[in-house]
Amino acid sequence: MPKTTDRESRSEREDLQQTLQRLGFNENEARAYLALANSYPATAYEIAKRSGLQRANAYGVLRSLEAKGAIQAVNESPVRYAPRDPEDYFGNLAHSTQALCASAAREMAALAQPDNDTFMWFYEGADAIDRKTVDLIQAAGQRIWIKGPDALISPLLPELQAACERGVQVIIIGFGTGIQDLKRHPDMQVLPHEGDATVSRGATDVMLTMTTDFDGVLISTRVPGLAPSASYARNRSIIYVVQTLLLHEIYLAEMLTSMGDEIEGRFGKGLARLRKKYRPPGMEKHVLEGS
Repeated sequence: MPKTTDRESRSEREDLQQTLQRLGFNENEARAYLALANSYPATAYEIAKRSGLQRANAYGVLRSLEAKGAIQAVNESPVRYAPRDPEDYFGNLAHSTQALCASAAREMAALAQPDNDTFMWFYEGADAIDRKTVDLIQAAGQRIWIKGPDALISPLLPELQAACERGVQVIIIGFGTGIQDLKRHPDMQVLPHEGDATVSRGATDVMLTMTTDFDGVLISTRVPGLAPSASYARNRSIIYVVQTLLLHEIYLAEMLTSMGDEIEGRFGKGLARLRKKYRPPGMEKHVLEGS
């Protein structure tokens, strides 16, 4: 087994000191605590010598650590100190900190009165986007409209199914050969985009758009080679515009299901004539290239 070098030991000690400081110890408290943990019970003089603190300062530092509950006096004449059981101390610290943070979050939420029309929240990274998406689905009370490729919607199916079971309307406008597998509940509607989900157009393979109730809209992109990103807005005008676009997708899917041959005879398969007439070339470039 490789022997730990003095340099490695110092590095580990410095890392631990930084950890203690992030947990609320000041630098002198962290140094004294580590010095005591190294060998105890110990007097203030011994702790000061090991930690490099001035002896006069050590007494105040030890009183502070004792007040925190991190150490305790174990005998008198002279007073010697020992650390309290680390698992008990840091376990209690974690519990009290968690409770304090939860309380602060509740109070700040009650205190804050944000103007949602002025904010756009940005998320980066798959984990952050997944958490936000799931949170929105779980919070939905009336409707979830979602448009995207089957590969991005499939991981959300358990949450979407649960939403259906609590009476939320779920409409999926899907792309991909696997959209027939997305319907996991009798009340879930799955519509092929523009009547043919197998045709990939523009940035459809990498983008997911979702609105929940009339409360918010999330648009996420997952382009290979680029960091996944998403934007979330609660601006009423933005929500209205996106929901209107999704509604027109729903209308079009219904019309193509009923009158597909007639519509394609007039405008071409996949509405090719309309696309050629109105769609700017390279419209998807900025999404796919991240520029």
